[in-house]
Amino acid sequence: MIRSRESIWLPAAAALAVGVLAGWRPLLAGVVGLVALAGWALRTPARLNHVLFVVLFLVPVTVRLGGSGKPVWIVLFTATAVALVGRLQRLRPDEPLASAGTAAFVLPAAGVLAALAHWSGPKDLLFAITPFACYAVITWHVVAEARRDPAAFVRLARFLAWLGVPLALLAIHQRATGGWPVLDELAVSNAFTSSAGAGRSVATTGHPIVYGAYCLMSVCVALTLRGRAWPVPFAAGVVGLLLSGSRSAWIGVGCAAVVWYLARRPRLTRRGLTVVAATAAGATALALAGPAPVRGTVDMLRARLTDVGGSSSATARYSRYEVAWDALTGGVDRVLFGLGPEAHVRFFEQVGIGDHLAQTFDNSFLTLWYDLGLVTLLPFVALLVALVARARSLAARLLVVGMTAQIFFFDFYLWPCAAAVLILAAGLAVVDQGADADHSPAPVAGVGAGSPAGAGKDHT
Repeated sequence: MIRSRESIWLPAAAALAVGVLAGWRPLLAGVVGLVALAGWALRTPARLNHVLFVVLFLVPVTVRLGGSGKPVWIVLFTATAVALVGRLQRLRPDEPLASAGTAAFVLPAAGVLAALAHWSGPKDLLFAITPFACYAVITWHVVAEARRDPAAFVRLARFLAWLGVPLALLAIHQRATGGWPVLDELAVSNAFTSSAGAGRSVATTGHPIVYGAYCLMSVCVALTLRGRAWPVPFAAGVVGLLLSGSRSAWIGVGCAAVVWYLARRPRLTRRGLTVVAATAAGATALALAGPAPVRGTVDMLRARLTDVGGSSSATARYSRYEVAWDALTGGVDRVLFGLGPEAHVRFFEQVGIGDHLAQTFDNSFLTLWYDLGLVTLLPFVALLVALVARARSLAARLLVVGMTAQIFFFDFYLWPCAAAVLILAAGLAVVDQGADADHSPAPVAGVGAGSPAGAGKDHT
């Protein structure tokens, strides 16, 4: 009886202490939680993988994390350190260090080569190459872990999709209240607050587009890897996509859906059509006669879908493309090697475009070409194509196709959450679709498997 009481009161006291700390000092509560998570994870390499993706996906880079360093570097260096610790724990004298994941090091190597053609100093080179080097180290570790234990990596991907459920609840709260708790108070700039979000939700990511990238991951993983109660994280991802108002994420999910349809050849079912019709009817009723937050969400979505081609963000993108293209076509050396590391940063700081919008090219491929030329852009594209062509799982293909479409509309290099989607895809690419036995054969609402053999497989 005494042990039973202790087992009840100890977790209760811990939960109460966490609640008091979160209400008194939210940032301190987050730090304590991360320290506790790190202590739990250091016991086994497999647990480190959970910590690695939690840091990449959930820690925002738009808030002050303490000290004088920029949040994005804190997150990147922390995640890289976790990956290196994981590699050291797995180190065996008889096992080679190189693996399929080491292909990611081609990107920083190509960047250094391009930088030598337009040398602007070691500082610019360091700032330009460091994100690619960090992502390469993390990818190397993730791919090695996925090959070592495919079933565990599939469970990790499902866990990350399920994290989208509490994030969707937080996004609903943000939409209902019109604010981003904690993120607003600690934001490094007004551009990363709810006042600039125009009613869109961000969960913990700090930016609607980045939250859209996370939801894209959640939807694709839930749809392809299934697992128990998979419609729950799938629905949470869809809700998050809508509340993020990220048109680039919507385009990415649309492209992923096309790939999924072509791969699965689903068939219509009466039960599925009934579920889809009931869901559509319920959503329509909520939109027309629901509470004020729901009607406000509908208005936000309507505004995001109205005059997409003539919106301020679209016209700003056109002008940015013209500027970048004019600069790149100034010589063969610029086409091949770009204008030098951090060239786009210098342009927007020294010249800029006076439209009061984000001072970026809003296109990851164009930014990479502008800075480091085709010498770096072509290897990046080749890596994406190789992931799609050589991936063993449909989940990896969907993630790569969806993110490739989305990053065409924003610069993702300094958003670890967005980059983590591609890193997760790299890990799933070496995992067979049926790696985990807990794979539900139930069809998606409205469609079924095309054949019995395929029933259980699988800044705008």
